[in-house]
Amino acid sequence: MNIKLDPVITERAAGINAAAVIYENIEVGSSPQMLKGRLRLFQESLFFDYEDGGISDQPFVKEWQTIFKQLDPSFEGEKTPMEQILIPISKEQFMESEDSAHDTIHFFALKYSLPIMIYDAGKLQEPVRISIGEKDNILIYSDENGVFGDFKNNVNQKPVTADTKSMLQIIFFPPSIEKENAVNLLTSLTKMFEQIHGGGHTVHWLT
Repeated sequence: MNIKLDPVITERAAGINAAAVIYENIEVGSSPQMLKGRLRLFQESLFFDYEDGGISDQPFVKEWQTIFKQLDPSFEGEKTPMEQILIPISKEQFMESEDSAHDTIHFFALKYSLPIMIYDAGKLQEPVRISIGEKDNILIYSDENGVFGDFKNNVNQKPVTADTKSMLQIIFFPPSIEKENAVNLLTSLTKMFEQIHGGGHTVHWLT
């Protein structure tokens, strides 16, 4: 798939890494009980970590807040994707199991504090472009038909469903995660995803 990252993103936020993964011939369905249990237990653990607050003081939150400001000064103060996930958990409002694809991505995002978005690749028209958006989006993802998604997951026009056979996964790594470590993390994620969904994948590092 032809995927282009606007060079102004890496110019303003030096050290950031982005990858797009295309999964083919996958089967999305109900999550295995093992995955459901791990997702629930991990959220319960995070609840105890953050029930008294402190989310905004976490290094990974502060780092993304800095990146937002670098991308556009007007983005300063916007909540990061991890805050959006962790704040409800800190109030014991846990994510329920959605399906095998979303549960796998949510588990990995929580485990490594990384923003990860997924879309039905079979419904996209190349080329895919990633560019700076507005405050509500930070970054926007578009194809030939317009915007289909964004960094904060406020927009998702091409959602992954039980009918999805090919999937686009977009993941950003902050500068604190060096490229070698990012490659290792992505390898863990793709391995876990394919163990559950079958199929194969191709990784595109975006520069």
